[in-house]
This record gives sequence, C-alpha cells and structure tokens, in this order.
Amino acid sequence: MPDNDDAQATLSIKPVEPPRQFDDPQLGLSLTEVDRLIRANEARNVFGVDGSGLTAAVVDTGINAAHVDFAGRLKAQVNFTSDNGGDADDADDGNGHGTNVAGIVAADGDHRGVAPGAGIVAIKVLANNGNGSFTAVVDALDWVIENHEEHAVTAVCMSLSAGDNRTSDAGVTQHDVAQRIATLRERRIPVVIAAGNDYFTHGSRQGMAFPAILRQAVSVGAVYDEFEGQFSYSSGARAHQSGPDRITPFSQRLHESAEPDCRTDVFAPGAPVTSSGINGARGESVQQGTSQAAPVTVGVILLMQELFTRLTGELPEVDELVEILRQSAVMIHDGDDEQDNVKHTDQDYPRIDCFGALDAIGRRLQRRMLDTGEPLRPTG
Repeated sequence: MPDNDDAQATLSIKPVEPPRQFDDPQLGLSLTEVDRLIRANEARNVFGVDGSGLTAAVVDTGINAAHVDFAGRLKAQVNFTSDNGGDADDADDGNGHGTNVAGIVAADGDHRGVAPGAGIVAIKVLANNGNGSFTAVVDALDWVIENHEEHAVTAVCMSLSAGDNRTSDAGVTQHDVAQRIATLRERRIPVVIAAGNDYFTHGSRQGMAFPAILRQAVSVGAVYDEFEGQFSYSSGARAHQSGPDRITPFSQRLHESAEPDCRTDVFAPGAPVTSSGINGARGESVQQGTSQAAPVTVGVILLMQELFTRLTGELPEVDELVEILRQSAVMIHDGDDEQDNVKHTDQDYPRIDCFGALDAIGRRLQRRMLDTGEPLRPTG
C-alpha cells in the first residue's frame, strides 16, 4: 500500500462513462422505481419535506443549466476544468453524468428527484470526456468549505473514484481530499461518495475505491430496484437476472466485520436510473452504477436534514445521520438471491429506507425529550 505522499502523487480519477441520452422523456417512469423501493414519495408526503431551503453540491461533469428540472433552483455553477473556455462560472455539462446525478438528487420538472425542493450547486471537476483530477476535487471541496453558508449547502455528492480497491484508508488518511472531507464533516456537511463499480474487475474481493474508502466519507453501494432482466457491463460483470434489493455485480462492497471504520455505510438503488439529460431543456438520460446510488442517498439526507432542522433548529451531526440511516434501513443479504457472475460475501448490508429514516428521526428526538426533559429548541 503506498504511503500518503505516494498516494497524493499517484491517485487519479477513473474516467466516468456518459449516460444514454434522449431528446425528451420516453416512458414517463422518471424515478418512480427508486421512489417505490425506498418509500421516498410516501416519506415526502407524510413528513411534509422536499429539501426546500437546503442545497446539494454535485461535484461531477457539470449540469445542463437550461433543463426544466432545475428551473429556479441552480444556486451556482463552478468550473475547475479547461472546458467551456475555462470559464470559472460555466459548468455546462457535455458528458451527461453530472446532469443525471443532479437530477436524481433534486429534479422537479419532467423528472422528480428524491429531494425535489432542494437547490443545486454544480461544480465541474470532470471534463466532457469524463477525465478529471483529484487536484480539482480538492479545489471543489475548498469552494464548498468557503461558500457553503452563502448557498445553504448541507451535503456534497461525489460520484467518482480512482477505480482501485482498498480494504482500509491506511495510506490515504492525510490525502488533501481526506482532510477536506473531514473538515466538512465537522461542519455537519456529509460528503456522500460512490463505493466504486469494479467489484468484478478486482476478482470479487471486498473493498471500496478511493475516496469512498475514507472513514470520514459516507460510502454507498448499489442495488437493483426492479425485475428488469439481464445486464452486461463493460467491466465483464453480468447479472443473469436483476431484482429489487439484489446487489449489482459491479458494486464494490466492504462489510463492517472486515473493517468497521471504513465499511460501506449503506446501499441504495442505482441500476438503472432514469433522470435529467443534456439534450435540450427536456432531455432525459439513463445510467446505472454506484454513481446513481450516491445521489439517491444525498436526496434522502437532505430530507432528513430538513426534518431534523425544523424540529431542533440545527443540522444533525454526520455521525448521527449515518447511524439513523443504517439503523432504519432494510437489511439485504449478499448471496441469497443474486444471480450473476461474481462471488458473494454472504453478509448482511443496510439498504436505505427513506420513510424509515424520517420516522426514526421523530422517534429519536422524542426519546431525547423524554430523557432530558428539555425542549428540542432552546428558548431564551
């Protein structure tokens, strides 16, 4: 394992693949299958939340700012690439990956994201060809640290990885990215990161890619959300049959029994997901990966933060958020019903349940009042 200095110099981002693009909505499915699996729509309706007043920073390939899905809710654009003439205020997305991810978080037009009332800050660190550097990621996280209060940024989504497979964060704890994520965590801003799509590539060995492996991050693996037949992936991974809560064969994973501090925190639906696209104001895109599971989780976190803040007047600690996400989750077993060409860990993992997470916040705060005898919002 390289030391921190070596990792700083040698780690590079694996290029992201562009989604399938369409000129307008095709089937009207939007994100309904994702919503149904994690009970997001039920949660929004019962608890009266939609992410309003909060913003997610999407660190990716940029955004289609003209899309109806983001009308009035794009808070800022930041560009750390040479694309778009190097204009620092133009995060136009010529790849589609970032627009797909942003739509999963907060679309509210032709498509409906998990937190459709939330704002978006689009930070372009990946070029239109999918390439990027961790130097740009550091710049992006520095920007969030400096500007989060102005734009009410309460969560960061990073659907990118180095494509490696680590079983701990040894050797990368002092990486500049790790230090920024730790700073944001201290400020109660979770950085949610895709676990990686190379489980098959790495011989079905447990682990996650950098930076998801960092203990300060909130790491997310992917499951299917519906019975949709077979899938084959460029890595060589194959699902002979998909189905709800079956872990995708590409999703990297690390069970807490192997590494409690750097485990995969949660799983979320990520295959396939229909979202906003870059072909005009009504474009649509379809993609699958842990890249899609991460923004689903960000959307759920925004809803949790909205409810928690409404009740207490402050954001929850990230540790408490993750604890609630895991304790309220639906437990899935790796190897009980998966039909694919990878080996399974024969372990149980938590898959997020949006309704369960919001319900758990209410019950937790009720218990806090019972134990302390104090009101949730201090007076005087």
